[in-house]
Amino acid sequence: MNTQLSNECRTRLFRITLETPAEGVAFVMADSREAAWRIGKTVMAVLRGIGVYDVALKHVHSFAELVAMGKGDDEDLRIFEVAYDDENGPVWAGSPYFLTNDSSLLGKWAELCADLAADAARMAIRRAR
Repeated sequence: MNTQLSNECRTRLFRITLETPAEGVAFVMADSREAAWRIGKTVMAVLRGIGVYDVALKHVHSFAELVAMGKGDDEDLRIFEVAYDDENGPVWAGSPYFLTNDSSLLGKWAELCADLAADAARMAIRRAR
């Protein structure tokens, strides 16, 4: 992969794990864990048309924490890992919310999606032979 994450991603990116009203993950730029928590709750409440008190978050992890927790070869991609299976490799976030317009983050996600699609196509071709 060619896209390198920006310095802003490396210093201000947080991944929020959403519990309710929707499960999944969201990426947000913030100056602190607490600010990321507040932004995540507020934006999800607005997107879902519910009260902020009806939004539940499980975890808020910084870029550095995500890199340390991940196991993949590409450290920048580790931010998208939600689990790791020793036999099959990383389990990727599915349809994350991007609560930022950082082009390097969006580009890295697009590259990952393209690589996963290419792998699936190659596997389907091999099975069809």
